[in-house]
Amino acid sequence: MVSVTRRRGGLAPEHFVPVAWQKWKLVGYLAVLALSIIFGSAYAGPLAAPVKVFFVVLGALQFIGVFGLMHESAHGHLAASRKVNRWLGEAMSVIVGTSYPGYRAAHLTHHAKFRTEADPQEIIFPRRSAPATMALLTVASVVGAPVFLLVRAPIIALKHTGVVRALWGPVAAVALYATLSQVLPSAQWYFLLWTLIAGSVLGSLNDMVYHQGLVAEDTLQACTSFDCDLFGQVFLSGANRHAEHHAYPDVPGPRLVKVAKVLREDFHARGIPYERSFTVAYLRRFTTNPLFLPPRSAVEPVRVEK
Repeated sequence: MVSVTRRRGGLAPEHFVPVAWQKWKLVGYLAVLALSIIFGSAYAGPLAAPVKVFFVVLGALQFIGVFGLMHESAHGHLAASRKVNRWLGEAMSVIVGTSYPGYRAAHLTHHAKFRTEADPQEIIFPRRSAPATMALLTVASVVGAPVFLLVRAPIIALKHTGVVRALWGPVAAVALYATLSQVLPSAQWYFLLWTLIAGSVLGSLNDMVYHQGLVAEDTLQACTSFDCDLFGQVFLSGANRHAEHHAYPDVPGPRLVKVAKVLREDFHARGIPYERSFTVAYLRRFTTNPLFLPPRSAVEPVRVEK
C-alpha cells in the first residue's frame, strides 16, 4: 500500500496550475438553483410528483456543486491569488452555512492526518467500540455532511481564529435564509427548504463511499476513485477522483482527469478501489456491509516515505 500524501513528486508542473474558468461555475450553480426552485415550486401539470422530485434533486446538486467549489477554494485552486481564493471560499461558506476557516482547517488536517486520531473529518477515528462506530456511521450516512458543516466546522474555527472570523459565515447564512423566508413566496421558500434537505442527504451519501467500508489504515486503499468524470466535473469539481486527490492534493480538480490517466496503471497495481458511479458503489457496499465498517486487514500496509 502507499501512504496518502505524495504532494508534487512524479507529475509535470502544468498539472498544478489553477484553472481560471473554474470559479465561474458558481454563477451557473446559482442560476440553475434559482430556476429549479421557480419551476419546481410552480409546476402543477401531469406527473407533478416526479417532476417536483426532479427539480428538488437538480437544485440539491447545485448546492453540492457550490460545496465542491468551496472545497477547491480551501486547497487554493480557484485563483492564483490567495486573497481571491479566500474571498470566494468565504462567500460560498455563507451559501453552504458553514465557517470557511473552520472547514479549511479541518479539511487540510484531514489530508495531512488522514485516518489518524487527529483527522477531524474521519468517523472511525478515534477508535471506539464497534456499536458506537456503527451508530456514528449510520447517522453519518444520512446527516453527516450538515452535522460537520453546521456544527463541527464552526467549533474547529473557534480553536484557530477569533470569534468574528470563525462565526461570521454561519451568522451570515442565518441572515441570508431568514431574509429569503420573508421575501420569497411561500411555495418557493418551502421548495428551497426541501432542496436544502435533499442536498444535505445526497452530500452525506456521497461522502460515505469516498472512504467508508474500506481499510482503516492511512493508505490510498482507503480512498475510492470514481470514473464518472462528467458528473464529477460538473458537480464535484473533480473530487470523484478521490484517490488521486489524496495522493496529490495540490492538483486542481479539473486537472485530475488527466492525472488519473497517468496514475491509473500504478494505482490499479497498488489495489486502490475504482468504481463507475456513486450510486452503484453505495448500493454494493450497503448490501455487503450495511454499516460501512472497515474490513479487517489481511496484511499490514507498506508505506512509502513522505
